[in-house]
Amino acid sequence: MHIQTLYRFLAASLAIWLLSFSLPALADSAPVPTPDPSDKSGQAIFAAVKPSIVQIRTLVKGSQSQTSIGSGFYVSADGLIITNYHVVSDYALEPGTYELKFAAQNGEAGDLKLLAVDVLHDLALVQRQGSNLPWLRFNHAPIGKGTLGYALGNPGDLGLTIVSGTYNGLRDHSLYPFVHFTGAINAGMSGGPVVTEAQQVFGINEARMIDDQLVAFLVPAHFAEELLNRWRAHPVIPTSFEKEVASQLDQHSDNLLGRLTRSPMPTQQVGHYLIPDQLDPYMRCWGGVDRDPKKFYQTDSYFCEGSSSVFVDDETEAGSAVFVNQILHSDKLDAFRFSQLLADQFAPARGNDHGDAKRFSPYACQASTVQLHGTPARAALCMRQYLLFPDLYDFTLKIVTLKEKRRALLSQLRLTGVKYKPGLAFIRQYMGAIQWKD
Repeated sequence: MHIQTLYRFLAASLAIWLLSFSLPALADSAPVPTPDPSDKSGQAIFAAVKPSIVQIRTLVKGSQSQTSIGSGFYVSADGLIITNYHVVSDYALEPGTYELKFAAQNGEAGDLKLLAVDVLHDLALVQRQGSNLPWLRFNHAPIGKGTLGYALGNPGDLGLTIVSGTYNGLRDHSLYPFVHFTGAINAGMSGGPVVTEAQQVFGINEARMIDDQLVAFLVPAHFAEELLNRWRAHPVIPTSFEKEVASQLDQHSDNLLGRLTRSPMPTQQVGHYLIPDQLDPYMRCWGGVDRDPKKFYQTDSYFCEGSSSVFVDDETEAGSAVFVNQILHSDKLDAFRFSQLLADQFAPARGNDHGDAKRFSPYACQASTVQLHGTPARAALCMRQYLLFPDLYDFTLKIVTLKEKRRALLSQLRLTGVKYKPGLAFIRQYMGAIQWKD
């Protein structure tokens, strides 16, 4: 579809929607023997695990120019390797532009073949040619908080590194399980293993929290083992990883909106307004007030979000929901000036234009006056389509109530990377939860 035709179609669809709004496991060969397992020093663990780690590089095809580096580890004697999806995402989505290479600790190097991906848990399975390779076992024993672990990888292309840290259970407020690991995980270590003192993998390096020291997150190892077992049960490489990623992102949209869409939607009362509240345990909600005496108005704010977005590529994450509700009120502004304040806060209604034209259509926006349980309000809805994954859309909704002369609710909802009809159904339910209470 031509981009201008698409834009007109989206705008027309929004206009109709807004104006009609009404409330409604196989065994493998034995791993290569390791040094004495009774020696649990970091030095002994590094020596034992080091041969099983590889560096993974993404290069521009036909050149030696690498665009990213990461880590991985052998999970079979014939060269099956677990890493992160985000380490190989460029190649998965643009195999004609990029190629994958590995560099082993013994100096061997060569090509990698991408076999399978698990985008929702940021995992990938790749393979190199080889035999009798020193692979790592997965841990199946219970792990308690405070258990010591060792993360290995290639930070900043500085060579293989081992980092000690502690297991702190699963991350709170996350749609999918991630291990909270207190250790220095840095760029380049992504995809590397985190092992117990018995040299068994209990997590895969995934991310660190920006601006927080030693707060890192790991993919639980059982997801990697499940990916490996699915491949062994059905060893067929997808004809297009772009389509495979699209299918998994559709599943993520279903998972997210399935968790958030509740009837009735949880609400809290703030002043005379009922507003959406924490919709699922994975979300966190915060409140705040602005009583700056230099301003001519005051604000009470309520903000809800949670960790749910999944990495697609360096420009795109998909599958998140964030909403902000603000009560604006003033005893210093007259009705006209307060109305102008609301107009300034209400616009622009469109979403942020992050991402490029190769990935997204332009935003199409439409505004209309609606009734929320008899309370008049102005609503504006903007949306854009993912061009690489045409089932997915970003939505931005803004609502401002028009009932009171010097007090109003300004509500903002942002959905990213969700399917069209379920996204609109959730927006309708969100709008239906807002109401004035005498």
